[in-house]
Amino acid sequence: IEYYVHDKLNVPLIVTDDDISGTFTFVRALADNDFDVNLTAQQIGETWLNYLIEKRTILWWGGLGNSTEHTAYLRLKNGIQAPDSGSMALNGKVVSEQIGAQIFIDGWAMVAPGDPEYAADLARRAASVSHDGEAIYAAQVLAAMEAQAFVESDIEKLIDTAVTLVPSDSVVYQMIADLREWHSVEPDWQQARERLEALY
Repeated sequence: IEYYVHDKLNVPLIVTDDDISGTFTFVRALADNDFDVNLTAQQIGETWLNYLIEKRTILWWGGLGNSTEHTAYLRLKNGIQAPDSGSMALNGKVVSEQIGAQIFIDGWAMVAPGDPEYAADLARRAASVSHDGEAIYAAQVLAAMEAQAFVESDIEKLIDTAVTLVPSDSVVYQMIADLREWHSVEPDWQQARERLEALY
């Protein structure tokens, strides 16, 4: 490949990628709200409305009931404030528990280095704009681990810290417990992966 696609098209090429752009857009809610430590899901939702350009930037614009984030955006745009915009009651279990909440939480961990509880709390608020249920717990676990990783390098201690921040009866909590147990007795990661797929 010896050219850029936008040169061939003679138009700017916009590629949406909430993995990165969402991470650094949604965290702008802090600056926009005077770095309030009690930032709310509603304020983060307002940041979505302030910075996303519908059907052009950041999200996969896959439609209502298909793309979790697009569904939440449409809810916000139609006056349904966060966290209701991402609720399971409104959007259903399948949509509200997709993986997006885990993908764009890194910014919340970075603004809370060494403070996993605060990182997980921010991640919960941010994730609830578009997600609910297990998706939020997964986001909290990852944010907590990333924040604590600024001061701790032992993976077991990072996991220990993170799982204390989600309900012990959640699927995420149980899955982590199962993975840790399997890892302790199963040297072949592929076998452990098969067990994971079979059970979860």
